Amino acid sequence: MPDFRVTTLQVGSDLRVIRALCDGCDPARPCEEHSERPALWVLTAGAFVLRDRGGKHVIDPTQALLIGHDHAFTISHPAGPDTCIGFRGPLVERLVTSPLSGVARHVPLTPRRLAGLIEAVRRAERERDSFVVGEALAEITGEASPAGAAPARADRALAEALIHLLRVSFATQVSLAELADATGYSLFHACRVFRAVTGTTIHGYRRELRLRHALARILDGDEPLASVAAATGFASQSHLTNLYRARFGITPARTRTREGLRRLAA
Repeated sequence: MPDFRVTTLQVGSDLRVIRALCDGCDPARPCEEHSERPALWVLTAGAFVLRDRGGKHVIDPTQALLIGHDHAFTISHPAGPDTCIGFRGPLVERLVTSPLSGVARHVPLTPRRLAGLIEAVRRAERERDSFVVGEALAEITGEASPAGAAPARADRALAEALIHLLRVSFATQVSLAELADATGYSLFHACRVFRAVTGTTIHGYRRELRLRHALARILDGDEPLASVAAATGFASQSHLTNLYRARFGITPARTRTREGLRRLAA
């Protein structure tokens, strides 16, 4: 049997991300495997062949692989070792918009989308926020909206509803799925429409809200920065400081100095 070395990259209530390194050593006769829950796999090195009811599928870095619940398959490694990043959890299950019926689904990966997904995993680890990965997954598993299409009234209403929810719950750890449920739309549709209407992602919009709330609290008193971070939805003071400096060009502590205030006001 192939030997796997698995590293957990991210664990949350709605998403688990792992990196799996396989040595590519296949048994003489392939063993049938079953996926317990839907999963999406992206190869970052090598290739493998998956066989299921739909036939033979070659998986490499040009496309992701989406498999459903209790999916029966066998895998072989004619190209040798490979490295995969796997995504599981309720968030992935929500992105499976139709039953896969035992047949693997290929998801084309352009260089931009692959780079965006890998960068999103790294950002989520730094920022401790699964939103950015959820939106990247929604983008690659869904259909792109027509270029240049003006937002319909229903799309504007959906974006406004999401903005309202984000503004009243900016500091809470509400998930993308919960936001979508609150509007009555699918997770993918909510992500796609929000970006099309506002020009930014849900994750980016919430991050800006949190930073603006933090800025106001910092300017308006001497509350400890750790308390400001906790009150505005950041994982820690250092988490706040890193994003705050990137956004405003100054640290939270320096904001309270005369020079810092003048810099922000200029």
